[in-house]
Amino acid sequence: MRLLNETPRATVGVDAAGRGVTAAETRTRQPVQLVPSPHDTQENTPPRTSADPELRTSAGANDPGLSWDPFNKSCLSRDLFDTIGDKWAMLILLSIEDGPLRNGEIKDRVEGISPKVLTQRLSVLVEDGLVTRTSHHQIPPRVDYELTELGESVVEPVKGVYAWTVAHMDKVMASRTRHPKAS
Repeated sequence: MRLLNETPRATVGVDAAGRGVTAAETRTRQPVQLVPSPHDTQENTPPRTSADPELRTSAGANDPGLSWDPFNKSCLSRDLFDTIGDKWAMLILLSIEDGPLRNGEIKDRVEGISPKVLTQRLSVLVEDGLVTRTSHHQIPPRVDYELTELGESVVEPVKGVYAWTVAHMDKVMASRTRHPKAS
């Protein structure tokens, strides 16, 4: 999980010691081994690594021999799962659902988010392909953020989480009253 004060860092795999490895580090380190899911059935297939150029293409990502399992601590899909489940990321995605917005407009809609956290989350959403960043060469400079097709596909599930939260908040508050946090 990324910390609020941590610079976003996309982990693309794990090294031999089990540490997360970024895309930049894969160019300088030994190939990163991708951990197969328990659902993988190809027993005689050699392990897939980040050095495999096929995995860096969209075709490789759709390879039936490569499964994604967020329950596996070494699976790359866990990072995306973490991004999508982040409260700030969900609110940012919902705020730009109706069209492109500038950074300040997003900050106005998402009350309570700091400029630093907004910048970090937008950077991660752009990196993951959920949002596009368009810089307009004008004075004063203008940058717009907009959902990509992939980002639009995740908005419906996020809207579901939002709707469930609003619909069930009274019950959650009643439960919190019955079971207060231990201090």
